[in-house]
Amino acid sequence: MLHLTRQEQLVLTVLVALLLTGWAVRSWRTAHPPAPVPVQQP
Repeated sequence: MLHLTRQEQLVLTVLVALLLTGWAVRSWRTAHPPAPVPVQQP
């Protein structure tokens, strides 16, 4: 069985959290594209 130190567990937890956060943000941005900026005529 694989035993990780406390520091290794913390690093893995942070990496997984960052990956999940990035995936969630990408999914949200895909589902909610920014509104187009209106072009003003002079």
